[in-house]
Amino acid sequence: MAAIERLGVTKLSTDVAYGSSGTTVFTANDKYLISVIAVNTVSTDGRIFVYVVPSGASVDGYGVIAYALPVSGFNGYETFRFGVNDTDVVKVAGSAGMAFYVQGIDQVTV
Repeated sequence: MAAIERLGVTKLSTDVAYGSSGTTVFTANDKYLISVIAVNTVSTDGRIFVYVVPSGASVDGYGVIAYALPVSGFNGYETFRFGVNDTDVVKVAGSAGMAFYVQGIDQVTV
Protein backbone atom coordinates (compact mmCIF):
# COMPACT_ATOMS: atom_id res chain seq x y z
CA MET A 1 0.00 0.00 0.00
CA ALA A 2 1.35 3.43 -0.94
CA ALA A 3 1.79 6.00 1.81
CA ILE A 4 2.97 9.58 2.08
CA GLU A 5 6.64 9.60 2.97
CA ARG A 6 9.45 12.03 3.71
CA LEU A 7 11.62 12.25 0.60
CA GLY A 8 14.12 14.95 1.45
CA VAL A 9 15.15 17.60 3.97
CA THR A 10 17.66 20.43 3.70
CA LYS A 11 18.40 23.84 5.23
CA LEU A 12 20.32 26.59 3.45
CA SER A 13 23.19 27.93 5.58
CA THR A 14 24.08 30.57 2.94
CA ASP A 15 22.24 32.22 0.07
CA VAL A 16 21.91 29.78 -2.85
CA ALA A 17 21.36 31.01 -6.40
CA TYR A 18 18.65 29.67 -8.69
CA GLY A 19 19.86 27.47 -11.54
CA SER A 20 22.48 24.79 -11.77
CA SER A 21 23.98 25.79 -8.41
CA GLY A 22 20.72 25.06 -6.58
CA THR A 23 20.64 22.45 -3.82
CA THR A 24 19.33 19.00 -4.76
CA VAL A 25 16.72 17.95 -2.22
CA PHE A 26 15.28 14.87 -3.97
CA THR A 27 16.13 12.67 -6.94
CA ALA A 28 13.20 10.53 -8.04
CA ASN A 29 13.67 6.79 -8.51
CA ASP A 30 10.07 6.31 -9.68
CA LYS A 31 7.02 8.47 -10.44
CA TYR A 32 5.94 10.52 -7.41
CA LEU A 33 3.32 13.07 -6.46
CA ILE A 34 5.10 15.50 -4.12
CA SER A 35 4.96 18.86 -2.41
CA VAL A 36 7.68 21.01 -0.85
CA ILE A 37 7.32 22.87 2.44
CA ALA A 38 9.66 25.84 2.90
CA VAL A 39 10.08 27.54 6.27
CA ASN A 40 11.98 30.74 6.93
CA THR A 41 13.85 30.05 10.19
CA VAL A 42 15.16 33.63 10.59
CA SER A 43 13.42 36.92 11.39
CA THR A 44 14.30 38.68 8.12
CA ASP A 45 12.27 38.23 4.96
CA GLY A 46 13.68 35.85 2.36
CA ARG A 47 12.93 34.25 -1.00
CA ILE A 48 12.66 30.69 -2.22
CA PHE A 49 12.98 28.87 -5.52
CA VAL A 50 11.65 25.34 -6.08
CA TYR A 51 12.17 23.66 -9.44
CA VAL A 52 12.36 20.31 -11.20
CA VAL A 53 15.25 19.43 -13.48
CA PRO A 54 14.34 16.67 -15.94
CA SER A 55 17.25 14.47 -16.97
CA GLY A 56 19.53 16.35 -19.37
CA ALA A 57 17.64 19.66 -19.17
CA SER A 58 19.22 23.09 -19.49
CA VAL A 59 18.19 26.09 -17.36
CA ASP A 60 15.52 26.88 -19.95
CA GLY A 61 14.10 23.37 -19.49
CA TYR A 62 13.52 23.57 -15.72
CA GLY A 63 10.02 23.04 -14.40
CA VAL A 64 9.64 26.04 -12.12
CA ILE A 65 7.31 25.51 -9.15
CA ALA A 66 8.16 28.67 -7.14
CA TYR A 67 10.34 31.51 -8.44
CA ALA A 68 11.69 34.22 -6.10
CA LEU A 69 8.68 33.68 -3.84
CA PRO A 70 8.88 35.94 -0.77
CA VAL A 71 8.61 34.21 2.61
CA SER A 72 8.48 36.56 5.59
CA GLY A 73 10.49 35.91 8.75
CA PHE A 74 9.45 32.85 10.76
CA ASN A 75 6.77 31.85 8.24
CA GLY A 76 6.32 28.97 5.84
CA TYR A 77 4.88 28.05 2.47
CA GLU A 78 3.77 24.75 0.95
CA THR A 79 3.73 24.25 -2.81
CA PHE A 80 0.82 22.67 -4.57
CA ARG A 81 1.27 18.96 -5.30
CA PHE A 82 3.15 18.20 -8.51
CA GLY A 83 4.34 15.11 -10.31
CA VAL A 84 7.92 14.06 -10.96
CA ASN A 85 9.17 11.22 -13.14
CA ASP A 86 11.93 8.70 -12.63
CA THR A 87 15.37 10.48 -12.58
CA ASP A 88 13.87 13.98 -12.21
CA VAL A 89 15.79 16.11 -9.72
CA VAL A 90 14.01 18.49 -7.35
CA LYS A 91 16.16 21.51 -6.48
CA VAL A 92 15.73 24.41 -4.10
CA ALA A 93 17.48 27.75 -3.73
CA GLY A 94 16.98 30.99 -1.88
CA SER A 95 17.95 32.94 1.19
CA ALA A 96 20.08 31.67 4.05
CA GLY A 97 17.96 30.16 6.80
CA MET A 98 15.33 28.61 4.54
CA ALA A 99 14.52 25.01 5.49
CA PHE A 100 12.87 22.66 2.99
CA TYR A 101 10.92 19.44 3.52
CA VAL A 102 9.85 17.26 0.58
CA GLN A 103 6.98 14.83 1.09
CA GLY A 104 5.20 12.66 -1.40
CA ILE A 105 3.69 9.40 -2.48
CA ASP A 106 5.05 6.89 -4.96
CA GLN A 107 2.58 6.51 -7.83
CA VAL A 108 2.26 2.73 -7.82
CA THR A 109 0.74 1.18 -10.93
CA VAL A 110 -1.46 -1.78 -10.09
